[in-house]
Amino acid sequence: MLALLVLTAGASCLPASSSPTAPVATARPAPTRALPRPTAVPSPTLTATPLPTLAPTPAGDLEDLSLHEAAMRPDFTADVYSLPQATRYRIVAQVTYAPDGRSARIQGMARIRYTNQARRPLEDFALVLWPNEEQYRSQMQAGPVLVKGETVVPQVTLDGLALRFRLPEPLAPGEALDLSLPFSVEASGPIGGPNPRRFGLTGGVFAAPTFYPMVPRLVGGQWDLVDPPPGGDTTNSEIAFYHVTLEVPANLALAASGVEIDRRERGTTVRATYVTGPVRDFAFALGPLDLHTRQAGEVTLNAWVLPEHADEASRLLRLAQDQLVLLERLVGPYPYRELDLVDAPGAFGGIEYPTLVFIGTLGGPGVTLPTVHEVAHQWFYGLIGNDQVREPWLDEAAASYAEALYYEFAVDSGRGTRLLSDFRVGVRTAADPARPVGQPVGAYPSIGEYARLVYLKGALFFETLRNEMGDERFFAFLQRYYQTRRYGFASSADFQTLAEAECACDLDALFDLWVYEGGPLPEP
Repeated sequence: MLALLVLTAGASCLPASSSPTAPVATARPAPTRALPRPTAVPSPTLTATPLPTLAPTPAGDLEDLSLHEAAMRPDFTADVYSLPQATRYRIVAQVTYAPDGRSARIQGMARIRYTNQARRPLEDFALVLWPNEEQYRSQMQAGPVLVKGETVVPQVTLDGLALRFRLPEPLAPGEALDLSLPFSVEASGPIGGPNPRRFGLTGGVFAAPTFYPMVPRLVGGQWDLVDPPPGGDTTNSEIAFYHVTLEVPANLALAASGVEIDRRERGTTVRATYVTGPVRDFAFALGPLDLHTRQAGEVTLNAWVLPEHADEASRLLRLAQDQLVLLERLVGPYPYRELDLVDAPGAFGGIEYPTLVFIGTLGGPGVTLPTVHEVAHQWFYGLIGNDQVREPWLDEAAASYAEALYYEFAVDSGRGTRLLSDFRVGVRTAADPARPVGQPVGAYPSIGEYARLVYLKGALFFETLRNEMGDERFFAFLQRYYQTRRYGFASSADFQTLAEAECACDLDALFDLWVYEGGPLPEP
């Protein structure tokens, strides 16, 4: 039963009803292997339905990074200025609810400043509309785009998941581009049940991550446009700065990524503005939620819970505090001022976004593991980025192992050992326990196999690596991993190279057995 809980505790849902994609073979990468080159997307033919064009937001909102200092702890305000080429978003949106409370609408304007960090000029541009992905219970429209004074109607690709358009003139390396576009999202619910979703309404709460047009990663000179397979996370996002203003009903509580820097009441609505510092994406939640807070040093922990779960707020905050303090000690500092935990019934076990996580299990027995797992994702995915579609083990296995670390260091070592034993039992129930943990989401024959191998076997690999390196070198390696990849991206090859540098040893055989090629599950 504990292993089954772990299968639903992470960012990915594991519903039995979803259709798996066909397995694909994966070869072990060389130590210096780059991320896989995205496949060029064919020229799209479907034209987007234009929405009314709105005036772009003032340029000054994108120029002034000093506003983002408010989101950072005092010792980390300099981080804001260390990433001058990171993409900048200025989003203004209005959120309305249907009278029956079963649907919601977001209407807004996004202005984006993008700097070309590639070595060649960019001739076209792409945006992802995540609310059109099947894990989101919503539909989204966006466009036309105002770019360099010209209005462009983008073309739609990936069945509505992405927009592409040709730039009026090529964007040179190092040159910045400002563009703006209106967007609209229609959301419904419920998002829980046997086939949960990551976006929409649940228990009166509107869970709304990545609700805006989003710039995809540029990898190998190609826009990384991928329709992700079911069961895993969807986004692979570079670090960016978000300045977001949301107008929402005044009778509902609003939680969002970053920190609130302004709030103005306007009759029946409230207009609140947030800044994030450097994060990978932005999410908010809106609903009849009560706020409970706790300090963890310089970090404010906010628990936004439904009234019927008020008696669980204190426990939720204590779990988050213990895990945050532990991972700061074992891995590295949490640089932001706030961390929000939002009650979202049935939203998988939990879903992580930078500085804000959804917990879907309040009111039931399984709260501990989802909470400590999603808090761990603030380090593994939030601060240390990775390709969650092609190499999901780097964040999911790490967050699952952090569950065992929580029990070992914050409860008692015997609980940590028992959890790892439960993981081992879960792996043995897999159809092929020998399958490696380092494959893409879609390479596993079912969502259940993906969970058992990436989450559970992946956590056992972390324990095996720790035993191989010894505690001192293993935790020194995790700290080095954090220091060198914070706000960046890591690959499996990067992970191995840093581990070998720390232990001054050859880990090829270990990584082949667990990550790249696979083999029988070793006995403890």
